Amino acid sequence: MKAPLILISSGRFMDTLSMRRRQSELYAACLSAAGGAGVLYSGTSASALAERCDGLLLAGGGDIHPARYGQTCTCDKLSIDSVRDAEEQALFDSFFTRSKPVLGICRGMQAINVFLGGTLQQHTDGHANCCHAVHCIGWLAEQIGANAMVNSYHHQIVDRIADDLTAVAHAPDESVEALVHPSAALLGVQWHPERMVPSICVDVAEGNHLPLFSWLCEHC
Repeated sequence: MKAPLILISSGRFMDTLSMRRRQSELYAACLSAAGGAGVLYSGTSASALAERCDGLLLAGGGDIHPARYGQTCTCDKLSIDSVRDAEEQALFDSFFTRSKPVLGICRGMQAINVFLGGTLQQHTDGHANCCHAVHCIGWLAEQIGANAMVNSYHHQIVDRIADDLTAVAHAPDESVEALVHPSAALLGVQWHPERMVPSICVDVAEGNHLPLFSWLCEHC
């Protein structure tokens, strides 16, 4: 059977001659281990790519502009790229309207929530560069455990959950750690599972989060 083709969203940076794209190789490595094939988004038509690709991985990165969820910037710690925000909105819309699966990781989970009408808390202390437990329910608990250890590299959290989404994991401080859609193939996690697959990268000594990438491939 042909491996599902998964589009991976990318960050942008200015080089000496032009804008360039970048993303961690771990995403593609995890997709490959799950039976998929990852390709990096390079700025071309979202609609055309949604026709050709089987699924979308909204990867980690900087912060979403607060204007996307009806707020002004109240934090001087934000790292914003409005072009990336617009690109990922178009990608999400193109895949979602075609009923193709979307996995959001860290920024990607926040993006799914914002694109469906939710909001974010612009800055919180104590969530960056640490490991902590999350309480999971449902399918997610079956895959990674009801009380799973995860990594944490974010300084923003979900505030108001979009009406169409449901929280399926929470941190000890009750912040949302995972979101799903009740009828569409949408899954978002606040941590970085690509760094929690033992054969590829280990941030936390226990657990294996490859099932999250398998979920994406299996729903294609």
